Amino acid sequence: MSALPTVVPEEARPFLQALLQASGWAVGFLDRELRLKWANEALVALTGQPVAQQLGRFISELWPALAPALAPLCVRALAGEPVQGAAVSLEPEQTADGRRIHLRISLLPAVSGGALAGITLLLQDETERVRETELVRESETRLKTLIDLSCDGYLLHDGVTVLEASRGSASLLGCTPEELVGQPLARFLAPESRKTAQEAFRARQEMPYELIALRYGDLRVPIQVLAREVNFRGKPVCLAALWDITGRKAAEEAATRAEYLREQLLGVVGHDLRTPLNTLQLGISALQLEGKLEDRQSRQLTIMSHAARRMERMIHELLDFTRARLAGGIPVNPLPMSLERVVERIVEEYRLTHPEHPIIPETEGDLAGHWDEARLAQLLDNLLQNALRHSLHDTSIVLSVRGEPLGVTLIILNKGPLLLPEEREAIFEPFRRGKRPAGEGLGLGLYIAKQIAEAHGGRISVESAIERGTSFKVWLPRQASTR
Repeated sequence: MSALPTVVPEEARPFLQALLQASGWAVGFLDRELRLKWANEALVALTGQPVAQQLGRFISELWPALAPALAPLCVRALAGEPVQGAAVSLEPEQTADGRRIHLRISLLPAVSGGALAGITLLLQDETERVRETELVRESETRLKTLIDLSCDGYLLHDGVTVLEASRGSASLLGCTPEELVGQPLARFLAPESRKTAQEAFRARQEMPYELIALRYGDLRVPIQVLAREVNFRGKPVCLAALWDITGRKAAEEAATRAEYLREQLLGVVGHDLRTPLNTLQLGISALQLEGKLEDRQSRQLTIMSHAARRMERMIHELLDFTRARLAGGIPVNPLPMSLERVVERIVEEYRLTHPEHPIIPETEGDLAGHWDEARLAQLLDNLLQNALRHSLHDTSIVLSVRGEPLGVTLIILNKGPLLLPEEREAIFEPFRRGKRPAGEGLGLGLYIAKQIAEAHGGRISVESAIERGTSFKVWLPRQASTR
């Protein structure tokens, strides 16, 4: 560093020396011809040359890259105007190390004896600060872009006024971000949603909630809002992410209407068909009891009787389905009973009606419990019907019932086509018929079987393998819950 001028008192030199060497500041003195007369170490280091080779040289010689921007500022300072904090940037091709440099320059006229003696130069390297600011700005841009990608838009508000808005939210509300900012929040909400929005803001609600927004002032748009408290300019405000749920709402309303109509139709059909069907069954039974029919007529009545029983089964399934959907499940009436008795009765019935598929019962352990006997008979019947429908010709069906300490496990195994994993996930859904076109019924048997098992506090599952076959496994607790 060049020596301090001799006019500086000796006792003041240490303090002035420390001040002039302040970290981050390059300090120098230029005469009226813009030649360097004095410089601290930071300013000397800009050229990398010894201080003796710098003193007395013009700024255009010392800092040729900086001179074009510095010279006009010096002219202003020589005219007596203090220049405070002028920002000057040097591009990579203008610097020795190929970096972009950002400088903050102040030029203060130096007056001695009433006359302008030169200029005091103060220069601060702000490259790191500017770079950090750019990184923060880039991060903010990425964050805003991420928010726009993850939702339809966002708003910052204080519960009353919109403070900031994304392009997505502005598009959702039919305006520009600039038109949104500063506007009352209530202006963009339907009257019935304003109270909900205010309550959610006051409660700092973090769970999603739904509002009706106003697009173009009158078009109603259902939106979902997820809000969090954040700081904005030093104050806590609300950051609200917005989703347009118009499509979802329309789909939900359509599904609700379709479900309502279907359940009404099934309920009416199920009830109204029972009376004529009972009349038909009574008539068939009366004709069969008379015993005065030819063989052809008797066979025809038998076919009609089987068809009537299938119709009766479908009506019961429709009623059970409607009851399960409307009442949240099939009701059961558990009483003390033994599952062994139900198994024996069902197996005997199937041996008479389906001799081509032998039913092999296997029972083990204590099979007593509190269950609804009629419902368990229906569960067994539905599972066996499904097994018969999908079994290979002349193959047996194994019905295994095993008592355990906490309940009973029932397994029905049949040999048939492999059930694919994706089919197993949906097989218990209503109105699923499977692949075989010969299958009779509405596709409600397995759905109702699952409902019966769950109504008893149990569960049902299915497994399928080429070697073993397909098995339905039901577990029932000994003490069934009631609905």
